[in-house]
Amino acid sequence: MRFGVDVGGTTVKIGVCEDYKVVDTFVVKTTKENLFKDVCEGVVNYAKEHNGTIDFVGFGIPGVVIDNLIVNMPNIGLTNVNLNDVAKKYFPNAKIASTNDANAAALGEALVGEKSSSSYMVTLGTGVGGGYIIDDKVIAGPHAATGEIGHMYIDSKHEFQCNCGLKGCLETVASATGIVRLAKTYYNDYKTKLSKDTMSAKDVMDAAREGDALGLAVLDMVAEALGRALSIIAVTCDVDVFYIGGGVSAAGKVLLDAIKKYYNKYAFYALKNVRIELAKLGNAAGMISAAYLG
Repeated sequence: MRFGVDVGGTTVKIGVCEDYKVVDTFVVKTTKENLFKDVCEGVVNYAKEHNGTIDFVGFGIPGVVIDNLIVNMPNIGLTNVNLNDVAKKYFPNAKIASTNDANAAALGEALVGEKSSSSYMVTLGTGVGGGYIIDDKVIAGPHAATGEIGHMYIDSKHEFQCNCGLKGCLETVASATGIVRLAKTYYNDYKTKLSKDTMSAKDVMDAAREGDALGLAVLDMVAEALGRALSIIAVTCDVDVFYIGGGVSAAGKVLLDAIKKYYNKYAFYALKNVRIELAKLGNAAGMISAAYLG
């Protein structure tokens, strides 16, 4: 059996995969202290219940991971976790592999999407992540930081503090958290039906779609930041296609069109009109790609 583990802070999604498809899923609810213990026990229990053999377990990790050593998961608060040591206690005969969760999602889109020599996936969730794929392989870099685009210095206007310790990072304005932050910052400057105390990123994007003045203003700021970031990635990596995924991408065409507008405004002339598409796998991306890391 081939398992793909999409690691979150308190909820971990695990997919059982065959032929690049998820055939079954289950969820493990856990805590920071017991995260990998609970996940491994969940995989073992599933295999026993279904009379299966654990052949491969791949992990998509929200942080920096090098050779199955999790260096840091900043939004969860775990450091220096050796997956080999943990996992082999539970399934000693299985192959173990891991990568950053955005890299995992990027690989999933590359494997099932229209064939291309290179692609770049941008995930817009609680933070902003990225994954660079060439010939169906993750390009992580020697420091496993190739996809850490959420920490590009993009926003010189606000320079909000980022969890990484820097200021002005892309994810401070383009993540779900960043969208709400911008909406609260400009709440008194625009007429809006949004509630300052309870609005979510989805609420802001829905409001933009309906023509709400604050929603439209925030959408424009988010799209400009993302368009500028993609133009920098493009001139560095020269990819065939960008995929936009993560929870924020559910905003759909209104967000995609705005990103394209600003991308083409800032892109080098040879790179204008590069394909920018919404990711297709949705919540299954992390599980599928983790399951096929090896």
